[in-house]
Amino acid sequence: MDDRIRFSWNALPAGGLFLLLLAGCAANLPPTGTVAGSGGSGGSGGTTPPATQTTFYVNCSLASDGDGSQSTPWNSLTDVNGHTFVAGNSLLLARGTTCNGVLKPQGSGASGSPIVVDAYGTGNLPIVNGGASSGPAVYLNNQQYWEINDLEIQGGQNYGVYITGNTDNAPLAHIHLTNLNVHGAFGPSTVRADSGEVFISAYGAGQTLSDVVVNGVTAHDSNVSEGIYVGAGGSWANNAATQTLGSNITVENSTAHDVYGDGILIVELNTGLLQNNVVYNTGLCPSCGSSTPGGLWEWFCNNCTVQGNESYANKSWNAYDGGDFDIDYYNNNVTVQYNYGHDSAGYCIAFFGAESTVTTNSIFRYNVCSNNAQSSSYSDGEIFMNTWDSGTLNGVEIYNNTFYWNPAQSGNPMFNSWSNFSGTSPNFFENNIVYGAQPYLVLALPTFTYDHNLYWVENGATPQFQWNWQSYSGLAAYQQASGQEANSLFADPLLNSPTSHAVGMPTTAFTLQTGSPAIGAGTNVCTGIANCSMGVQDFFGNPLPVSTGYNIGAFQ
Repeated sequence: MDDRIRFSWNALPAGGLFLLLLAGCAANLPPTGTVAGSGGSGGSGGTTPPATQTTFYVNCSLASDGDGSQSTPWNSLTDVNGHTFVAGNSLLLARGTTCNGVLKPQGSGASGSPIVVDAYGTGNLPIVNGGASSGPAVYLNNQQYWEINDLEIQGGQNYGVYITGNTDNAPLAHIHLTNLNVHGAFGPSTVRADSGEVFISAYGAGQTLSDVVVNGVTAHDSNVSEGIYVGAGGSWANNAATQTLGSNITVENSTAHDVYGDGILIVELNTGLLQNNVVYNTGLCPSCGSSTPGGLWEWFCNNCTVQGNESYANKSWNAYDGGDFDIDYYNNNVTVQYNYGHDSAGYCIAFFGAESTVTTNSIFRYNVCSNNAQSSSYSDGEIFMNTWDSGTLNGVEIYNNTFYWNPAQSGNPMFNSWSNFSGTSPNFFENNIVYGAQPYLVLALPTFTYDHNLYWVENGATPQFQWNWQSYSGLAAYQQASGQEANSLFADPLLNSPTSHAVGMPTTAFTLQTGSPAIGAGTNVCTGIANCSMGVQDFFGNPLPVSTGYNIGAFQ
């Protein structure tokens, strides 16, 4: 995220310290009993379950408490929270019912034998209503091998679902969340990552977070910071040599919207996947410190893939960020492909380097970006690259994307680079279509290579380029001065619905019409580059040509 006026990441541990205290201080943990108005009796609850019982049932609509069997279910979360579950156990809540209070079951599963929370019966999802409790609505602490499915989760202080740990050098493995509707947690947020609807993070020194899957989860409508957050280190520690990183983190088929900060954010990990998610209307905080939000992004992520996501209508409380996607600093080997970003306050994609580190091997390909930079105070471009505090970029590959550039602020360049580059990996912008509603297209430096792009301005207006801080009117003047773009074109690309920015992944918009000058005019951008791949498909799922005959843009 852009750091020119917002906080240094080093300032963030104040929020992390607050969370650490929250996780470790018993006085701040969710109460074991029910909140006012919760159903069931106090104390230890109903009859003790048989020792051989492995599936436990809860029906909070019943007047009488039972032993947790299917014939006589428990009728409150007090019973659940007073029981220690073991590997292979299941906890089933009755559909169409509401349990008031905090769900805080005890125990851990084991590898190959998790503890499963799910629904039974017919009707709507069972509701866990944390209400105005002094803790999360659903809470696990230093527990692993849990699968939580098919619940609606309401309320909770700072968190809807909060899964954490604070044991040094201990594993925190196999946390799977599926088909959850999480909303209405209250805060409010005052800085990034001080709260969230779904928040999974480990705080113990050397504690490892692994095998996390968030699938089909909706997080929405609250004044907490994060929609969905998964972070291994918990502290946003900035030491790549010593920081403990998580592994095998997946957030997919999920939705985050109407939250104060970021929509979906994963941090401090190896091997991450963000796919087929929808994020919108994020960054609603009136003012949350100097941090600024983004829709869907990753930080300190090695070997991560971001694909098939839609991110739109994201906002910010100042002139920075509020974008769709972001390859942030401390990232290495990140590929962002097949995504659709539109109608946000800031950029479609950002690349950042900071704190004497190098952001390496960042790929942005086969994406569609439309109608971003909608804040009248934003001036950083649809593509924005920036480095600070001696950070650098190395290996930025931007190819076969389609852009509709229609910023709120006239004169804003579509491609904007203020970055320092280092290393030997190539940095290039090739095979892209830029369809501009205004003529200002590229602000670039000689550390980048540009070629085989197709530029067009509505009504055929003359495009404007900046090269090495000099302005040029028209593609030919820019080509001559820069020595770049030898095979690029200024022509109408004949796109279907080129100005579309509708909600939902495009199916026909931004495809090429017969006779488009973009057809066959692209190049194999990997020619002569070791360990480079053009990929296997375009934005629309079409297979790519084998070696030649590439189109310009996201449609093959």
